[in-house]
Amino acid sequence: MAKKLFGPVHILHDSDLHHTHFHILNIIADADSIRTTDIGKKLAIRKSNLTPLINKLMDKNFIIRVRDNEDRRVIYIELTEEGKVFLEEKREILQQEVKERLGKLSVEDQRKLQEAVFNLDSVLSKLTE
Repeated sequence: MAKKLFGPVHILHDSDLHHTHFHILNIIADADSIRTTDIGKKLAIRKSNLTPLINKLMDKNFIIRVRDNEDRRVIYIELTEEGKVFLEEKREILQQEVKERLGKLSVEDQRKLQEAVFNLDSVLSKLTE
């Protein structure tokens, strides 16, 4: 479904990042501050596979690791200003691409799609209750 809506991810064509990096940046942005293990859970990625992805984002200065003041063993991941700017630019491009793609649908089809997504979200949210 995501491929039909969003198509190939063109937003990262000018970067050496993978779409998973984009997902990680979005998760961090939504949380403001999040542990690596929580990112892994959200993406269903093992820590051993997530670490190189996190390291690459750190190398690009998009994220930083911050130790918890109360428990020094706990490390949080946060976006840097550079990461926030990068993410916002890419989100705008993605939003424009989706808008163009959905603009090809009739108003009735757009309404049906919106209703279907709402229903799917409603049903899936019951699985996590």
